[in-house]
Amino acid sequence: MKYIFTIFLILIFITEHFYPVTKPNSAPQDISIVENNICLSACDFPIKSTEKKIVNDIWEILKNELSWNTYNNKSIVQNEIDRIKNHGAWYFNYLSEQARPYLHYVIKEIKRRDLPVELALLPFIESNYDPNAFSHGSAAGFWQIIPSTARQYGVPINNWYDGRRDIVLSTNAALDYLTRLHKYFNGDWLLAIAAYNAGEGTVSYIQKRNATWGKNTDFWSLALPTETKQYVPRFLALIHIIKHGNSFGIELPELNNEEQFKVAYWPTQIDLTAMADILNISLREIYKLNPGFNDWQSPPNGPHQIIIPTKHSIYLNELINELPKNKNVQWVHYKIKNGDCLSTIAKRYSTTVSLIKKVNKLSSNIIIVDHELLIPKTINQVNNDHEPHYTEYKIKKGDSLWGLSKKFNVSIDKIAMWNNVDNKDYLKIGKTIKLYTCENQHDISRPETIQKVAYHVKNGDSLVRIANRFNVSVSELVTWNRKVKKQPELIYPGQYLVIYVDITQQHFDA
Repeated sequence: MKYIFTIFLILIFITEHFYPVTKPNSAPQDISIVENNICLSACDFPIKSTEKKIVNDIWEILKNELSWNTYNNKSIVQNEIDRIKNHGAWYFNYLSEQARPYLHYVIKEIKRRDLPVELALLPFIESNYDPNAFSHGSAAGFWQIIPSTARQYGVPINNWYDGRRDIVLSTNAALDYLTRLHKYFNGDWLLAIAAYNAGEGTVSYIQKRNATWGKNTDFWSLALPTETKQYVPRFLALIHIIKHGNSFGIELPELNNEEQFKVAYWPTQIDLTAMADILNISLREIYKLNPGFNDWQSPPNGPHQIIIPTKHSIYLNELINELPKNKNVQWVHYKIKNGDCLSTIAKRYSTTVSLIKKVNKLSSNIIIVDHELLIPKTINQVNNDHEPHYTEYKIKKGDSLWGLSKKFNVSIDKIAMWNNVDNKDYLKIGKTIKLYTCENQHDISRPETIQKVAYHVKNGDSLVRIANRFNVSVSELVTWNRKVKKQPELIYPGQYLVIYVDITQQHFDA
């Protein structure tokens, strides 16, 4: 016990002399030293806030949620990364602006289905989020859906409407298709993405062939078509760049993570021009959100729906009540006058050439003076008595009917008819002729619907067959392709033809 008591006293002595305890009556300078030490410690090791910063930028949200292993040490992926990032800032600004009205909706639908958020970037690879994109294989819209797939998933394609250019219908169909492909290839997303490009039959056949030969059946081991072999790495490269953009010095413009539009359902046919007037927005904005419409009205048999900006959706009930019940098409019997053409008549009655042709069962744009047309008239009808406008033009040296037809955007036959000249005759210098203003059938407020397509000539193709397929004339094909112009009868498999396609005239009736 004596020894224990001695040890206890020694411990008290050491504590008092080597580890002094600050007492209530300690000197002020001692307190200051303690406070400074605390401050130094806090500065060196800052306390992290537990508050989560609210992120409202779509790109930042995507960066945080992208999880695929995109690199895989594949040189082809690295090549695509280099190619994309070398486009520069303008390219990513362009992508952001293209996707601004649509990306929020696509991401929302993907999450609702519990699918990988990476799929929201696929339309960039397919179309750059351009609803008017059109391929030589007749794929169209944001997701580049071919007609057969559209029919399979209930997307309408007809004279009035192409649902592949509708962000709601096309996204639902594309995600349905991707979900099925993912299941078909046993949960392998790379194979599903490859099949989305090349077709499930192509990928499945090559996969089974590899299995027969004892080879691996993953995407990287398959001898797929060249386009598909590049398609998937390009997709992975874009995901990688979006995820790690900062390390590449790429800054993506901010996109607000907010709903951009609402879908309004109407009980009857919708007049788009009337809708634009009621919403007090331009037709361009209407068409930007509703690029699936080929004409001024929604299809008579539906879908009777229109996408409107979210900011206007609060007035939705009022809009339904305000839009006249008789907004569906009214009919006028119109007697064709000299100088008329379908585009001027369509303009006069605020309708379209394609609609007039459909109603009157016209196979071409040729119309005959004194014949009657049944004209669908919208509520935005202009003066019915307005006469066609014409310009008097004095023939100059070097002028030709062909050159004038291109300059004034009219056909040679019409110029000849208006001026009673043989379309084979040369025009006399100094002669004054009449040129009626047959304006382009598309309103200037509508986004451009003419797409340049590089068509790969196949076995059995002819100029007539190709022209009929894309609803253009043989003479136009010849004009657009210099080699064909020299020998119009000579086209061959493998040859590439340039075709300027009006996407609103590519019906592929479902």
